[in-house]
Amino acid sequence: MINLEEYTLNQQRVWRGRITKINGVNVDEKPRFVIRSLSRDDVEAMSKLSATIYAHLNKGEECFIHKHDENYYHRVFDNENINYIGVFVSGQLVGMSYIHVIDNQKALNDELPNSPINFFDKKPNMLAASLGADCVHPKYRGNSLNQLMIQYRLCMAHQKGCTDAFSIIDRNNHWNMPPYFSNGFKMFASAIDPSDGGEIALMHHNISGKKRVKGKGICIRYNNFEHIDILLNRGFVGNSYNQNNKTINFVKTARVNVMEKNPAVVFAKVSKKGYYV
Repeated sequence: MINLEEYTLNQQRVWRGRITKINGVNVDEKPRFVIRSLSRDDVEAMSKLSATIYAHLNKGEECFIHKHDENYYHRVFDNENINYIGVFVSGQLVGMSYIHVIDNQKALNDELPNSPINFFDKKPNMLAASLGADCVHPKYRGNSLNQLMIQYRLCMAHQKGCTDAFSIIDRNNHWNMPPYFSNGFKMFASAIDPSDGGEIALMHHNISGKKRVKGKGICIRYNNFEHIDILLNRGFVGNSYNQNNKTINFVKTARVNVMEKNPAVVFAKVSKKGYYV
């Protein structure tokens, strides 16, 4: 549990807490971190962090992370619907991510490539928040900073009147899973990112607080794409993640009855393969 202080500075929400790990090792003297909105004044720091993240990619992550220069971030700030937030430690930017407020399906399609669901058909008056570009400096990973950035942006989304939040995660990177699932996101589809060929999962969170999908279902290891896709294609959603055995729990939704006459068949197809039920 991270102890956070919250205050307002220049009409902006600021969160403050303490770093407990540096380079994966617990530290006695815990430096303070601050989470706040970013501005054009932070563009140079944003470009430097982007270069650092790109230089420390693990094998297989090259297609999912992109390096951007100062010109790119200056252009980002021309769009009033996109807000970047950042994490600072001792004045250094060590984490950043964005929230993009969207009011139409075309813009949402750009954020959720190859989504099988047209959400604006179901909710024409929906205002959506797309969360993306999550990154944390390698030196400060293990402090739940990504999880906190998601929480911070969900608060922003609620303030802006958004009813739903969306994001994509790298299916090959199990570190992407816990922050989103623990913040109430559900995995509803998988896709190939057309921009770079990356394996992605599409995530949705109901900010408005309506009934959530709960229950024990089928647990499948996060990188067993074949069986995960069987369930997703039949209307199941992933609703939680077990960090100990790296499995996602999939449960039935109303879409199952539409897409599969006998949902028990789906359970049988997967469970007989020896996966957790």
